[in-house]
Amino acid sequence: MTVYIEKEGQNLREELAALRARVAVGVAQEAFWFSGTGAQTAFSLPRGWKPKFVYVDGALRRPDTGEDYTVSFDGFIHTVNFAVAPATVDVGMICVREA
Repeated sequence: MTVYIEKEGQNLREELAALRARVAVGVAQEAFWFSGTGAQTAFSLPRGWKPKFVYVDGALRRPDTGEDYTVSFDGFIHTVNFAVAPATVDVGMICVREA
């Protein structure tokens, strides 16, 4: 018995280039966790990450002035600034990678 399998070869460079392109347009997401102190209102993210969703003790918070928090950007890093400092609970942020 003879079996013939025909399949196109994969080009690893093309696969890596496609992955890089997806990361560059904000597809890559990561969660960052902080501990609230009850006094700290500003939480800085690592360079290259922009907050998409912010949670305090599991509850989704609303962005913009007059709401729960604002986001500032100094040209290098994004900082989430809460109107009221989170209590001693977990602060989670779902972030997207910036190009």
